[in-house]
Amino acid sequence: MPKQSIQAPLIGLIPAAGVGSRARPYTHKTHKGLFNINGRTNLERIVSLMRDDLGIEKIIVIVGYLGDSIREHLGDGSKYQVKIEYIENTKLERGWAWSVLLAREHIDTHFCVMLCDEYYTSSNHVELKNFPFSAYLSVCTGIRVDDVTLIKQNYAIEHNAGVVTNLIEKPKTVTNDIMGSGTFLFSPKIFDMLDAKFKANNYASFNLINELNNSIRSGASVSFFELLGNYVNINDPDSLQLAKYRDRIAHFSEYKISLLICPVGNEHDIQFTTKRYRELRIFDQISIVLPSDHQLKQEVSASNIDTIICPPRYKYFGQRVKYGLSELKGDIFITTEADYSFANRDVEKLLGYLKEADIVVGTRTTRQLIHKGSRMHGAARLAHSGLGKLIQVLWWTRGGRFTDVGCTFRAIWATSYREMESHLLSTGPEFLAEMVMQGLHHRQRIIEIPVNYFNRSKSLNLRHRNVATFIRILLFIVRKRIKLLFSS
Repeated sequence: MPKQSIQAPLIGLIPAAGVGSRARPYTHKTHKGLFNINGRTNLERIVSLMRDDLGIEKIIVIVGYLGDSIREHLGDGSKYQVKIEYIENTKLERGWAWSVLLAREHIDTHFCVMLCDEYYTSSNHVELKNFPFSAYLSVCTGIRVDDVTLIKQNYAIEHNAGVVTNLIEKPKTVTNDIMGSGTFLFSPKIFDMLDAKFKANNYASFNLINELNNSIRSGASVSFFELLGNYVNINDPDSLQLAKYRDRIAHFSEYKISLLICPVGNEHDIQFTTKRYRELRIFDQISIVLPSDHQLKQEVSASNIDTIICPPRYKYFGQRVKYGLSELKGDIFITTEADYSFANRDVEKLLGYLKEADIVVGTRTTRQLIHKGSRMHGAARLAHSGLGKLIQVLWWTRGGRFTDVGCTFRAIWATSYREMESHLLSTGPEFLAEMVMQGLHHRQRIIEIPVNYFNRSKSLNLRHRNVATFIRILLFIVRKRIKLLFSS
């Protein structure tokens, strides 16, 4: 490895002009760099990584498709303690090599390129700051993988003692376990190489990796740096969910969990309910939401539980649940009923699946888990299943499978709820179904799991388990679907 000399600070360059065709339909209205990964867009994450790990203070973002949304979101960079400048790419057909070349007049030193659709967590990018990059035309980074199909979808790196000998875009055969990533360090000399290639190619598009490999064959020195940690190339819905999952498991123990108890009326099991859930010792907040004229004051006071009192105008069940959720402070929200209709042991089920999903909804229609006296048999079970299947059919392309969208027992990420909160307009028992529908509309992943059910609430049976409520929810589902279709 060449002896390291004093190196000037790096400049950051983020090509973010492409249309993200592989991630359609997610990119129809949202740029792929603005995909929300647990409350933060991927562009925010890249900017933070450049700043914190590489000491970069100036970042140039190349925009094109939906570029205004990126400018609006990142601004001038002051909220991230960096300076962000923008360059417009009006020739998207020339590829991301053209985006890099457009920065030529703005960069006169070594710079770091990071693609806007690549997610990293627990990586060692910080070590690049001390890597002797000034001795090379480029430093290509790669990460070791055990699935060679990933390499075939990206590019392969072959090297000898850290010096790159071959770069192969989407190789048909793989010779090692190194998959090239979208982090590069470039000398400003790369601009001359790209400019010459575009002129020789009559400004038609070309593959930057292939051209970099041609420069290696012509004697250019390109180095390899092995990245550690987790990496996801976000180019389709599944990879977006994988990025969310990787981020969640990396920080799951740090998340605060809030439990919201949602009484219907005259339940008298609140002390028993709160005792059972407290036994789990996982909740950072346990709250009960009540109307202003609540009848459960004495019961709630005896249970020593945090109380959320709704304003007088919030008279109906859906309004109270929405208000209660707005008052929670945690990163994960779990809702349940006040009469201990749902076993505390099933909270672990919700949390287990929540790593893979944005919302996890319990279903009370699994016959083996419906306990004696629960009144979830026959017509009641068929009605719940019918409403769930109706939503499943109306949102068929979103992949959900439902048998009980009205179940109170569910878990949702706070960031996922905040994304839909302003669009939840129902007031009554249909609010629970609307959460599912709005989540599907926002392309959130919703998983339904079977849970134990011990319905003890007479209030619930009297108020909501009847033909009128079924018809109300049925009509609401149809109206909601029509409204969302026209809004789209």
